[in-house]
Amino acid sequence: MTDDTPVPASRVAPTPALKLSIGCGFHKHPEFINVDSFPDCNPDVLWDLERTPWPFEDDSVDEIVARHILEHLGQAPQTFFAIIKEIYRVVRHNGAVRVAVPHPLHTSFFSDPTHVRSFTKETFLMLSRRHNLNWRDQGKNVTLLALMLDVNFDPIDIHHLYDKPWRDKVARGEMTEDQLREAETSQFGVIRDVIALLRVDKSHRQQSS
Repeated sequence: MTDDTPVPASRVAPTPALKLSIGCGFHKHPEFINVDSFPDCNPDVLWDLERTPWPFEDDSVDEIVARHILEHLGQAPQTFFAIIKEIYRVVRHNGAVRVAVPHPLHTSFFSDPTHVRSFTKETFLMLSRRHNLNWRDQGKNVTLLALMLDVNFDPIDIHHLYDKPWRDKVARGEMTEDQLREAETSQFGVIRDVIALLRVDKSHRQQSS
C-alpha cells in the first residue's frame, strides 16, 4: 500500500501472497502491510493485535515479521495463546514467521514497563510439534505448547544477537566466540535479542483431514 491512511479492517481483501509486519511502530516495511494499534504510526491497518480474529483470511499470508512486539502482547496467557493461534491461522503452509524479541537478561527488556512476556530460544521450540513429540516420548516436564494449541512452527534458525560492547570485544580480539558464549550463561546484558525464523507447517492437519 502506498497511502499512509489506515485502512479499515473491513477493507482488507484476502489478496494472495500478503506480507504482514505486525506491531510495526514507526519501523514500516515498504513491501509489507504494516499493522499497529497506535494511530500516530500511520499504519496501513489500524488494529489491536490482542483482538482476535485478525482481519485476514485463513492461509492468506506468506510472511509475518514480528519485530519487538510479541513481548508486549498477551499478559494473560490465554490472550497470548490466541495471538499465536492467529499467526498460525493466517500464515499459509510453509510460510515464514520472523521474530525479534529482547532477551530477558538485558536492560532493554527490564526498562520497558509494557513488556509483559519473556522469550528464550526454548520458548520457540515449545511451538514446534516435532520437539513436543520428542519431549512427550521422553517424558520430559516441558510445556507442550504446539500440541496444546494445535500449531506447528518449525524452527529454521534461532540465534542470539549479542550486545554491541560484547561484539566489539570479539572484533578486537579481546575474547573468542567460545568465551562470548560462555559469558552469556553467567553475565547480565551479553545477549540483546533473540532472533527466530520459523516455518509454518500445517501438514499434520492435512494428514488428519
